[in-house]
This record gives sequence, structure tokens and C-alpha cells, in this order.
Amino acid sequence: MKHITKMWLGICLCLLIGKEVSGQSDSTGFYVDQVLNPSNDSARSIALHRLAALREPSTFPLLAAINDKKIYLLGNNPVTTGEKEELAGGVEGFTLFYLFPKLEPVLEADGKAKKVTVESLKKVDVSRTDRLSLAPVLPYLNLTNPDAKKRIIAYGQLLTSLDSLKIQILSEALQLEKDKDALTAGKEILFQLKLNEVSLVKDAKAYIDSLDSNWGENVTVILKDYSVSGKVEGAKAYAAKKVEALDELQTRIQKAQNLFSGISLGSILILIALGLAIVYGLAGIINMAHGEFLMIGAYTTFCMQSLFIDILGIKSDLFFLVSLPVSFIVAGLFGLVLERFVIRHLYARPLESLLATWGVSLIMVQLARSIFGDLTAVKAPSFLGGGWQVMPHLILPYNRLFIIGLTIVVVSLTYLMLYRSRLGIQIRAVTQNRNMSACLGVETRTVDAITFFLGSGLAGLAGCAMTLIGNVVPDMGQTYIVDSFLVVVTGGVGKIAGAILSGLGIGFLTKVLESFYEAVYGKVLILALIVIFLQFKPRGLFPDKGRIAED
Repeated sequence: MKHITKMWLGICLCLLIGKEVSGQSDSTGFYVDQVLNPSNDSARSIALHRLAALREPSTFPLLAAINDKKIYLLGNNPVTTGEKEELAGGVEGFTLFYLFPKLEPVLEADGKAKKVTVESLKKVDVSRTDRLSLAPVLPYLNLTNPDAKKRIIAYGQLLTSLDSLKIQILSEALQLEKDKDALTAGKEILFQLKLNEVSLVKDAKAYIDSLDSNWGENVTVILKDYSVSGKVEGAKAYAAKKVEALDELQTRIQKAQNLFSGISLGSILILIALGLAIVYGLAGIINMAHGEFLMIGAYTTFCMQSLFIDILGIKSDLFFLVSLPVSFIVAGLFGLVLERFVIRHLYARPLESLLATWGVSLIMVQLARSIFGDLTAVKAPSFLGGGWQVMPHLILPYNRLFIIGLTIVVVSLTYLMLYRSRLGIQIRAVTQNRNMSACLGVETRTVDAITFFLGSGLAGLAGCAMTLIGNVVPDMGQTYIVDSFLVVVTGGVGKIAGAILSGLGIGFLTKVLESFYEAVYGKVLILALIVIFLQFKPRGLFPDKGRIAED
């Protein structure tokens, strides 16, 4: 009896298979039901074979979940899980997605995405033999994946597919595409496939124009290959002209990208050198430990991340916003300690101060290595992820835009402090003539301490910003200390305007020269240019007028 039932079911399914496309929608739902709730073992196998043969885009999420062994039932609806995340109480959970008739998140009554543990779901077990029946449609299964990166990979895999329906299926998938980058990548594949199939010059030029206007990542390579080995002779020269135009445009974009990279690097140098310029102008101290205050600011940010996420359990970007003032204060306090116990005894003694602060620098680096190890990292805030797309292929990262904005704010506040406050007047007075300032009642020792606090704090703030674009390592400050001194000397000791102009200039030249030469040779050329500049302007862009100049 059991065999007879299987036979009749097979006959019924075969009759359904023979139906025309007009009844495909109803039959698709029937096959999905047979996969989820089969009446017998053969029913699921036949249904999976039929779904693979139909190549219906609405079933791709379901088939992908079956292939990945991540298909479950929520009531009578097939669901799958998204990325793993931590739920309340430290339990690992997943966001749920409906699979059919369309891929969409499962929502709670309040409209939020439903998150559950795997144990609370009813798993649908599909045998390996049945999963192997999906082999003909494997290139299509990720076309509707929730992850845009996986969809982009799936689009690319269609280039090598021999399926005659791949253009039709890709076109249908792109109609549902919402992600901008994935849509661009998918269209590039679609236009390339169509270009390789047409035989008329008019059609070939139309698809070449489509590739040009879409301007995906590989459009230049595609058109260059077609200009050499394309099928339509009349369109090959047209493709070559498009390649030339795209190369010229790409050159202009690269120049703009170098300009932005130079401004962002210059902003970092300005943040680091600003405090150094003030301190050097005030005390005549060559502080080789200034870079380590940058390191202190970076490790302070790392500690705040650990405090918020690991100890307090606050998993948000709040830790970074708190780290900005905290890193300034912590680095400033370290600067106060250094000034009180070391620097205070070495004013106007450049050689001794250089050796002493260099020794302090080595101690601080080794101390950081003993406490934190050789490499740590700070998780970048989510609101600084990605970038602003000015135009195709020209994207300005938000983290570097933030650094530029932070530099503008810090420079503005420093200017107001130096030129629009009583403290600023005292700092500038002591910088120009310490003895006369003391005679007029200025507490020069107090001004020295406050200035070191501010200068060290600015370096710590730069360290906090540096965590956005690099790892935190014990010797990270030594990477920038030489460049910082170059900024100070080139711009003029103690001059904010000089630090801004020289920082931006050195940063921009560094990126420009690195684009033509290796980084090492670029740095050598920068040093050579600065040496030549100082032959004509030995006191920098804005010569110092204080007691260092008098000496």
C-alpha cells in the first residue's frame, strides 16, 4: 500500500511538472509545502528537483537556507537565521528572516526584528542526497542573500555559468536589488553578458555606453578586453575610446583622492604638533616623549572601550565620545608629571632635555608593552563607518572627515585660548620674555605647568583620533614624532598658523610623493625639500619673536 501511495504521488507531481508557466506560481507554493511538510520521503526529493528546475527567484532564499542547513519552521512558515549576536543575559541569538514567498525579517508586535535562540526553533532536516539536487542552481542561491557582499559574489559567479537562463534570472534579481554597490556590480555583470552576446554594432555600442554610465569597479578592464577580443569589429574602437576617457577621469579622481589623503594626514600632524609647538616655544624644550602622549591617548581610548563594553556591558558608541575628553585629561596629567619631575629642571637646555625625554620615551614604551602587549585595537564607532561618495570611485571615509573636523575645532579653540583669554596672554608673554613676565607678576612656573598640560592633552586627543585609522601599539608615537618636529620647525616655533600650513603642506607632499615613489623614498624627498627650505627660511614660515629668537 505504501508503494502504491508513493507511485500515485509521483504521477501527480509529474503531471504538475508538465504544466505551462501560467500555473507556475501555484505549483511553486505546492512544491515548497512538500519540502517543508513532505507526505513521504520521495515527495521532498521530487519537490526539490522541481524547484531547482523552475529557477524561480522567489525560492532562492529557501533553497539557499536548505543548502546551508539553516532552515527552520516558525509556525508553518520557513525561516532562517541572520548574523549571530548576543541577546539579553549573554545568550547567543539570531535575527529571523522569512524565506517564502519573499525574503524579509520577522517582526515583533512592536515592529522590531525578532531575535531568538536556535534551540527555540524547529529545524527542518534535509538529507545530503536531496541537497545535492540543488547543484544546478547553486550559482543563483545567493542572488537574494540578505548580505549585499554575498550577492555581489553571486553576480560575479554568473560570468562562468553555462546556463542559458542566467541573463533572465540576473535581470529579475536586479529588479529587487536595493543596495547601491550591489546594484552597480550586478548591472556591470548583466551588461557584460549582454555585450558578449550581441552581434550588431548598434547594440554593442549601447551596452558599452551602459557599462560606461554604470561605471562599476571592473568597467575599464571589461572594455579594454572587448577592444582587443570583442566579437563586433565596429564596436571595438568605440570601446577603446571609452577606456581612454575613463583613464583620464580616473587620473583626476586619483589626484582628488591624494589631496584628501594629504589633508587628513596633515590634520593628524597638526593635532600632534600643535601642543609640541606651544611647549617648544614656551620652554625651549625638545620633548622626545611628546609622541608617547599620543600613545597614552590611544590606550586611554582602548581602556574606555574595555570599561564600557566588557565591564559595564554598555555596547554602544558612547565609549568613543567619552574617550575624547578623557584622553585629553589623562595625557595632560602625564604631561604635568613629566614637567614637574623632569622638564622643570631642564628649561632652555635643549641637549639635556632631548636626552632626558628620550629616556622617558623608552620607559613609557616598554611600560605600555608590558601592560597591554604588542598590539591592541579599538572598535571604530558605527556612525563613522563607510564614507561619503562624492562621485563614483571617489569616497571620502567618515573617520578621516571626523579627524579633519576635530582638527578644525581643536585649532579654533586653541587660537581662542591663546589670543582671546587671559591665560593665552600670559603664555605668549612668558614665551616672548620670561623674566619680564615674572617681574610683572606672572606665575611663570604655573604657566609652564598649564602649558604642558594643554600641549600633552592635545597629543592625547590626537591619539584618540588615531585609533580610528590604525591599531594601538606601544611605539605608535615614535612614528609621528619626527614629522611633528618637522611641522614645528618648518612652520615656526610656537606659531599656530605655521603649524597649520606646514602640517597640511607636509601631509599633502607626503601623499603625492608616495604615489610616485615608495614610502621610504617619499620620506627622503620630504626631508630633502625641508632642508632646502630651511636654508632660505631658517626660522620657518613664521619666525619666532620670543626669547629663543633672542638667544
